[in-house]
Amino acid sequence: MFEWLTQAIDWIQHQASMAVVYLLFPFFRFMFDGNTRYFWVYCISGVAISAYIYYHDRGKNRTSEKLFARETWLSVSAQNDYYIVSLSMLLRVTILSWLVLNAEFITGLVADGIRWLGVSGEVNNTWALMLGFALTVTLFVVDDFNKFIAHYTMHRIPEFWEFHKVHHSAEVLNFTTADRAHPFETVYLGLVNGLTIGTVNGLFIGFFGDDLTVLTVAGANIFLVAFNIFGGVLRHSPVWLSFGPKIERWFVSPAMHHIHHSEDPKHFDKNMGGTLAIWDRLFGTHYIPEGQEVKRFGLGEETKEFRSLSYIYFAPFAKSLDVAKKRLGIGERNLDGERAGQVPGANM
Repeated sequence: MFEWLTQAIDWIQHQASMAVVYLLFPFFRFMFDGNTRYFWVYCISGVAISAYIYYHDRGKNRTSEKLFARETWLSVSAQNDYYIVSLSMLLRVTILSWLVLNAEFITGLVADGIRWLGVSGEVNNTWALMLGFALTVTLFVVDDFNKFIAHYTMHRIPEFWEFHKVHHSAEVLNFTTADRAHPFETVYLGLVNGLTIGTVNGLFIGFFGDDLTVLTVAGANIFLVAFNIFGGVLRHSPVWLSFGPKIERWFVSPAMHHIHHSEDPKHFDKNMGGTLAIWDRLFGTHYIPEGQEVKRFGLGEETKEFRSLSYIYFAPFAKSLDVAKKRLGIGERNLDGERAGQVPGANM
């Protein structure tokens, strides 16, 4: 009797703790986490840039029309963004916390493996700053390439594309659309990120010691912070911000990411990069817009299906399974006696 009561009390305490964490998590991210798009510094810079564009180009482009449009903030698509973001935060501190790979665990494995080989990495103070800077640059470049590859595979692998459609089903872009993602995608990106970032950290620590310090602001890489301050945070927003063709050869502007979300077939699979545009150039997916080319966002006719939250969360599993069955040749034969349909590549 008392053992059951003790277990019940422990369960209630645990649930209460999770509830407190969930309620405080958004505030913590806003105030202290430079890795989130909602960090207060990015919010201030984003508002300042948006205000400048609005007043400078008022009446000359569609930004002034969309920035305060009811549809941008209160449409069904926008409301789904808010629901998904809220539920995602809850899942991250509960169910998904068990599924996302911890980069620190990988770092320890790699570093211990190097030490096991007999390498005893230590650096003096003269080299510590230089190596810390080298680690900062390496982590930024590797992380950006890692995000590009993960994004690229979400588009190119048909089974994964069914889950990534959730993100592309947004009919309007606002600041919360960035986190409009299916839980499968969250886990997948966390797995890729944990492996790559953990490996880089482990290699540096194993060869050069534990005293290396990454140059950060609020826990975020200084290069990522700089990019977000100078407009990167506006990629998922109604604000059309172009860096100009010379800069957009090297860096992904918010305007370039608008192209990525366009439902126009000529924009499909373009500009998959996060910060650096060089990966898109290498993989042939680079596209520099000539003015405000995007008329609508979304998946075309299929977009309507994603106005339902139940469809957003459950349909991708069934559709991905159907795609896998077709790929494996499991299904009914068509009139020609052949297996029904080759699985087409993702086209957005």
